[in-house]
Amino acid sequence: MALWMRGSVSFVALRELFFYIAQHPEGVRPKEMETWAREKARLRTQSGKLVSKTTVYHYRNTLRHLGILVVVNGRYQVAREEPLMSELLEVIRPGTPELSLQERELFARFVVQNPDCREYFFDLFMPEGVTDYDLGGFLEKGQPVVWRRVEREEERIRIEELYNLEQREKRRWIRSEDERQAILYGVRYWARNELGFIEEIFLEGTGGLMFPVSLGGPVPDPCILSALREAISAQDEWTPFSLRKLAATWGPKYRVSLDRLYGTLQWVYRKFPQYVVLIPTSESFATITATSPQAEKYHLRGYIRDEKGRYISHMRVHRKLKEVMVWEALPV
Repeated sequence: MALWMRGSVSFVALRELFFYIAQHPEGVRPKEMETWAREKARLRTQSGKLVSKTTVYHYRNTLRHLGILVVVNGRYQVAREEPLMSELLEVIRPGTPELSLQERELFARFVVQNPDCREYFFDLFMPEGVTDYDLGGFLEKGQPVVWRRVEREEERIRIEELYNLEQREKRRWIRSEDERQAILYGVRYWARNELGFIEEIFLEGTGGLMFPVSLGGPVPDPCILSALREAISAQDEWTPFSLRKLAATWGPKYRVSLDRLYGTLQWVYRKFPQYVVLIPTSESFATITATSPQAEKYHLRGYIRDEKGRYISHMRVHRKLKEVMVWEALPV
């Protein structure tokens, strides 16, 4: 099995390493990369630590598997014959603390087109019969996928299940630690945390709901504003909303990330505070089913954090907002 995707990587660090190698047409040997990473560039991991030899190996191996680098006579070189390479070289901007939108898109295209990433992860999102797709096709046609832990006493092992929410027969069981590291903490992490074209929200009784989202877009988002206006009751004085239910419904439908969706709702609250009431919940209640600090952080992704530091779980919207927003010029 091709499970080279094991573990998280910093795509900012991958960009820096790629750009360094791109400056040397003749290629760079592994020892030269290690010296550059630690002594000259002071390349760092997500936690801010200087990279080890093992990390440099993992980073260059990731770039090679993605088709961004090739090895010629023991030297790593840019894969200049790769069709996407000219675009990547054009948009690459080293030295910044975050990837630009263009950089994220190009790296995402490399990840989605990789056969191993597709087989073990992205294919689960696609409708039945759709096997030929690129990043654009994935973002347009990808369906929600759920991942959850399953307790099987007879097997006496911890396993995870990933399944397509609309095609339950499309599923993958994760039984080994190598699979877990490659799928859940490798390619899933890349797509969600590093490149931002998959979103995820935890739902009690379901698990982690993952769905494709556009890499960028406006805040406030016109689609979310329109959906909110249509959802406000014309009869009842106040319409209650569960933010996580909105995220689980509107996120996949409009391909909108939690940051954009919740940012839009916060924009509405700031613009029309007389018509919107935010309802907080306690952090302990929001994380009641979490079994570790990492799980607590994961569960809290589904809540808005307001300027007072409260976790907002629900909101109530007055019916007059529906009238006001009809006349309010919505942002393009």
